[in-house]
Amino acid sequence: MRGDLLRSLLTFGGLLPTLSLGLAGIALAPCEAAEPTFPDEAGLILRDLPLPTTTPGDLAWDGEHVWIADWQAGQLLWIDPADGTLLGRMPAPCYRPRGLTWGDDRLYVADDFEGRLYVFDPEQRRTETTYLLPSETALGLAWDGERLWVADNGEQALQALIPRDGTVLTYFDAPAREPGGMACDDRYLWVSVRQRDRVYMVGRQAQKVITSFDTPGPYPCGLAPAGEGRLWLADFETGRLYLCAPREADAIQTSDWREAEVRMTARIENLGPGLVRDAFVHFAVAEPALPHQTLLEELRFFGPGEAMRWSDAWDQQIASFRVPEVPAGGRFEVGYDARVRIADRNTILIPEKVGPREAIPPEIRARYTVDGERLQVSSRLVQETAQRIVGAETHPYWMMRRIYDWVIETLEYERVGGWDVPETLIRRGTGSCSEYTFLFIALCRAVGIPARYEAGTALRGDDASVDDVYHRWAEVYLPGYGWVPVDPSRGDQSSPGAQADAIGRLTNRIFITTHGGGGSEALSWTYNARSGYGLEGRCRVNEDQWVVWRRAKEEGQAVIPSGAEVAP
Repeated sequence: MRGDLLRSLLTFGGLLPTLSLGLAGIALAPCEAAEPTFPDEAGLILRDLPLPTTTPGDLAWDGEHVWIADWQAGQLLWIDPADGTLLGRMPAPCYRPRGLTWGDDRLYVADDFEGRLYVFDPEQRRTETTYLLPSETALGLAWDGERLWVADNGEQALQALIPRDGTVLTYFDAPAREPGGMACDDRYLWVSVRQRDRVYMVGRQAQKVITSFDTPGPYPCGLAPAGEGRLWLADFETGRLYLCAPREADAIQTSDWREAEVRMTARIENLGPGLVRDAFVHFAVAEPALPHQTLLEELRFFGPGEAMRWSDAWDQQIASFRVPEVPAGGRFEVGYDARVRIADRNTILIPEKVGPREAIPPEIRARYTVDGERLQVSSRLVQETAQRIVGAETHPYWMMRRIYDWVIETLEYERVGGWDVPETLIRRGTGSCSEYTFLFIALCRAVGIPARYEAGTALRGDDASVDDVYHRWAEVYLPGYGWVPVDPSRGDQSSPGAQADAIGRLTNRIFITTHGGGGSEALSWTYNARSGYGLEGRCRVNEDQWVVWRRAKEEGQAVIPSGAEVAP
């Protein structure tokens, strides 16, 4: 907004030195300085200011000042973004203003009670036009220079309108339920989602959710562009206004750190009558430190003899146990205890920050684009399918994204045992998490995108639980970001936000043990652990693995209940 417009607003109706629009006594004084309320290690939050209302709706940015829709008071407020000084307020042109944006020197105001849009000239304090919106629940508005965008909470959709009369030009699904505030920059829409405490970045042309970031408060309600790729974000619960810089922040966000104790056990039981010979168990040894996972102490192994430590062909650390024989009626049981600290991880993945394929290190490309017996990279069907999916696209992110979208659209999740090869999956159309992963990796490698798998054990439902199913997903190497987790089976959902969340996001309910590029002399194509043996005579053998989780509900709490002991 121009400086002369601000002066006219401040002098109109005697707003200096105090506000007198029926709200006398509210002084135009700077808000008290406050320390940031959000622990932001990634550099996402540049400024943290108190809001001048307890009932904020959407936000608008006129280039100099932040406007706030106060839906309970039915007013529009504007503040100095440097320190949060309340500069003024005026009656809104409607009963309950919720959506708000700035465009063509006007405010566009959506009333979610009447279901109407008001084109409002704040200098003249006059409504230029008003019309009904496609539905009554527009909570967020954005302006892209030509079109008016609406986040429709009732329809769960994002709609582009002709701004003068509200004609719908296009629409597509919102990232998730309850889309709220909305902002628009030169390329993307940004949409806050209250239920997920996230802001999603949506491609206007591609009509796809691309990435997201975790919000500093639990009830994001308003968004506005702040220039230079930054965003203003209002939170209803904290009553704060945040200046966010998702393009400038560290790529990886971590939050909700939890401590857990994990015990993995592998058992070979000989029911006889013959002899089990040369029994072995190879365990994948977790890396001591990942961006979102840290071992609090060395793994504590248990079982007969000492674990032999070594590395396989993919540089995965291995711990091996062996015994020469297991007699009839005997057991060979080994395992380890791990104390680990795990966080939720999110990668703010901006396609423009991904480098070209030529920037992939040659050693990474050579190692992680090779074929394998379960990948069939060189198969004619895999090659033709990959080329058809990618087409003329050469950007690594969009090549990967086209493959990812095709996999989740083509496969239906089904866990029936066995890990079938990509040719079978392409023809059959169903698969388990490992099969989704193998197919995704094979297609990425077929077009020169390095890919591998990551795997571990998952906390199933409760803070103490048993896992004998485990989980595997993929990683792709994107220049500028490095290895990025991609979980096609988890992303096979109807919600666009849930689909995007499976790219770059991991939960604190997974303990990662394994990074593999293919067949391993220790683990073969499995993960976590692999066991084997020979037989002398006729034997019935039970071979089993499981993991017991115990997790503190809050960081620093004891994990094992008081008085309980972990069996040796």
